[in-house]
Amino acid sequence: MSVLFMMSIFYIGYGILGLFGKMNIPEKFRNQEWTKDYSKEAGISYILIGVPWLILYFALKQYDPGLMMTFILIIVLALPAFFLSIHIERKYNKMLK
Repeated sequence: MSVLFMMSIFYIGYGILGLFGKMNIPEKFRNQEWTKDYSKEAGISYILIGVPWLILYFALKQYDPGLMMTFILIIVLALPAFFLSIHIERKYNKMLK
């Protein structure tokens, strides 16, 4: 479970970098007037995946529901960030065209 802790810390840290505009963004989204907005929204998406995983890590230290249930919880907690990422990509791809 320490992998879950390390990944959540990475995602939170990378999300904070995104909020400050220091995130590595795809080439097609660079040098646009809305690049900073894209970076901030992507940073929020990374934080949205990191914080629930960090809470899950501490919850799993108290109670071990089993490997399969842990896997399901990890996936379920990642879904909001996944859907937000899809929304962000669609939004900025439309703006690019």
